[in-house]
Amino acid sequence: MASGVKAVSSMYGGFWNFDVQDFCYMTNRYFPPEEFLGALSSSLGTLVDSYPSTNRHLSSLVAEPLGMTPDQLVVGNGASELISVITSLRVEHLAIPVPAFDEYSNRAEVQGKRVSPYAMGPDFELDVDGFIAHVRETGANAVVIVRPNNPAGTLVSREDTVRMLEAFRSLELVIVDESFLYFAGPDYAGLSVVGLIDDFPALVVVNSMSKAYGVPGLRLGYAVSGDVAFIERLRAGLPIWSINSLAQFFLERFGDYGSRFADSCAEVRRATQALYRGLEGVPFLEPYPTHGNYVLCRTSSDLTGSEVTARLFDDFKVLVNDCSGKRGLDARFFRIASRTAEDNEELVRILQAIGTEAPAAQGARR
Repeated sequence: MASGVKAVSSMYGGFWNFDVQDFCYMTNRYFPPEEFLGALSSSLGTLVDSYPSTNRHLSSLVAEPLGMTPDQLVVGNGASELISVITSLRVEHLAIPVPAFDEYSNRAEVQGKRVSPYAMGPDFELDVDGFIAHVRETGANAVVIVRPNNPAGTLVSREDTVRMLEAFRSLELVIVDESFLYFAGPDYAGLSVVGLIDDFPALVVVNSMSKAYGVPGLRLGYAVSGDVAFIERLRAGLPIWSINSLAQFFLERFGDYGSRFADSCAEVRRATQALYRGLEGVPFLEPYPTHGNYVLCRTSSDLTGSEVTARLFDDFKVLVNDCSGKRGLDARFFRIASRTAEDNEELVRILQAIGTEAPAAQGARR
């Protein structure tokens, strides 16, 4: 079996096989509630033995609690499955601010599409006017806006997002990825642009239920658009049974836990901000403020992101995300996913211990 941080990270999951704490993938550690897991467990025999329903029915299970119809929404086996089909249908030339979630660029490039990255500044705040100009200059027919940004945690305001939607009316596709927006503040509806899908026909909002609802093993995501013909094409591009019966069980019941879910997101926000404050006290790190459930860090010493990642894995069985190879970042970056408050406190203690051995920080902290 694979060993070593690079080999384990390259598996993109299955980390339970290696007795590690996963600070790599960003999921809600406060949801789903134990009573739901108990109900799932008691139904496991039936679910394993049964085929799931059609995509349209499963999409209706997601749409109803969100106040939408299955004509406006399609559910997929994680957001990544939907990204692949969306890019295949509407992307010819994709413009995207970097750093960003690599799957958008990767899928487009694998499909032979052109990608024009737009480098954000050192604080990773998006220069909206600069990006609009970039899209016009490159002649891109599609754009992606990830809010909050993954991995940086910065958040383009709703006002600026609407300004970009207006500027990009002539494009064929504007993807707004809101996979982490539930962690940006208590008023998701006030932050989201999902209510504008009828005003902007090219707008497609992508969301990852796996991350927000803490069920990455069930692989659930959805896309929303006011262009019902496009939603139907998107649904037709998916396998007939891409969602399994365990995931269907979750979709049939998640709407019953609305208040519990909201409480869990508040817990995530508190834990993440406490993690950020703790990381500010680690002598060799420069953590970046975040609106997500993760913190991007840059070493301020001679250590690289890869070296920190390897040390945490080899000596402490902790897995974080080495971002040193990500487009738009240099060799000193890595990302920490927020877990529970207690887990986060332990990781800060580990990093502080490493800091006492690390070379002295170079220059003033940001």
